[in-house]
Amino acid sequence: MMMTRWIRWSALGALMTLTFATAAAQLETAAARLRFGAYFPSDTDLQAFNKTWFAVGLTFATDGVPLFGSDATELSADLFTHQTGGSRGAITSLLVTQVYEQPVNNSDARLQLRLGVGLYVVDTTGPSKNIFGGRIGLTLWFNEAYSAELNLDITDRFGANRDRANGLSFTIGYQF
Repeated sequence: MMMTRWIRWSALGALMTLTFATAAAQLETAAARLRFGAYFPSDTDLQAFNKTWFAVGLTFATDGVPLFGSDATELSADLFTHQTGGSRGAITSLLVTQVYEQPVNNSDARLQLRLGVGLYVVDTTGPSKNIFGGRIGLTLWFNEAYSAELNLDITDRFGANRDRANGLSFTIGYQF
């Protein structure tokens, strides 16, 4: 168990170091995007708080990492939160994501596949827990500024009930 966790965190650290080094060399081409929407947890204990949580995210995108053959590399921070009847909770994710893009016919629209890994900080009941997780997402860009994004987050287990911070999120984004 301890060895598996060490290997997982070491691999994540190496991936983030590689990505940060590549991103730092390409900061002049970086773009930022702000996203707002909803998060729908799939875990029944998290649904007991609220079935729909508020989602907000900030993403910085640079050119892709040649090693992965991606069109872009993103560093993102997302916050999923709820406040219901005195009960509060939050899930924060810090992810490194590889983006693969496909134009949609002859329009300005484009479709992107996102594959990300990173750290999730879960603060729902009791002390916060740091867990490993990943994201698979689809983004439809309507033009150069506006997008709609659907993500599936998958995480390790945490807490006494062995919950997971898994869920779907839908956000609308604006790139500036």
